[in-house]
Amino acid sequence: MKFSKPDQSDYARSAAYLLIYLLVIGGSAFRLLPDQWYLWGLLVLAGLALLVSWHRGQMVYQCPKCGHVYKLSFWVDLVAPHGVDKDGAWLLLRCPACRQRSKTRVLKRVE
Repeated sequence: MKFSKPDQSDYARSAAYLLIYLLVIGGSAFRLLPDQWYLWGLLVLAGLALLVSWHRGQMVYQCPKCGHVYKLSFWVDLVAPHGVDKDGAWLLLRCPACRQRSKTRVLKRVE
């Protein structure tokens, strides 16, 4: 499998999906809270699961120390600290190969 650095369209797609999720959650809060809070909670969790699953399927991660490329589990992708800096997107992870904790670079899968 081949990998490449995410480009502007990848960041724009991610931002668009996140914006749609936030608009749905925010808009539904007015209709469902406080009487049907359980439905709103299910909507929040389902949307979050879809976002993380999509992200996990599109991206892999490369250790800056040893160059090892690897995938994440759903839970690690959900809870790991994420960020973006001048070099692109990163997650703070421990590499499974060299066991060093660092800002791991995000790469997209190329079919």
